[in-house]
Amino acid sequence: MKDNLFELLLNLFEQSLSQLHKNHLASTSESPHSEAEEYSFADEHSLFLRPASPLATRVLTYDEQIKLTKASYQFLMKMRLWEVIDSVSFEQIMNQLSNSDSRIVTLQEMKWTVRQTLAHNLSEDQLTFLDLVLYQSEDKLTVH
Repeated sequence: MKDNLFELLLNLFEQSLSQLHKNHLASTSESPHSEAEEYSFADEHSLFLRPASPLATRVLTYDEQIKLTKASYQFLMKMRLWEVIDSVSFEQIMNQLSNSDSRIVTLQEMKWTVRQTLAHNLSEDQLTFLDLVLYQSEDKLTVH
């Protein structure tokens, strides 16, 4: 009985494997370019990304992590958490910081970059409030 069951399972496995192989050959023959050919032209340093979904979490690359100090990273994440910065503004800020000449981005540079990025889209009252949020701890201002 065991030998018979084993033979049945082996035959089923062989049939499944041959069917998968046929399907794979049929799908590769239908497409004019194989995946290997598409990527053979790509640079070895290329990074293929797909568009972000609204529920996706942005993960900083290694270069971005190295460039930010702990304080500037925490500040940026707090601004993101409080929804002061949306995803588009966040990407603009990260692009500006990655293209800056600074080897390490300090908290002051982070605040300045956030203000410069958001200043174009804010009214005068909103900009004043943003300045208060950004610089209240430095000037020892009290919030009423």
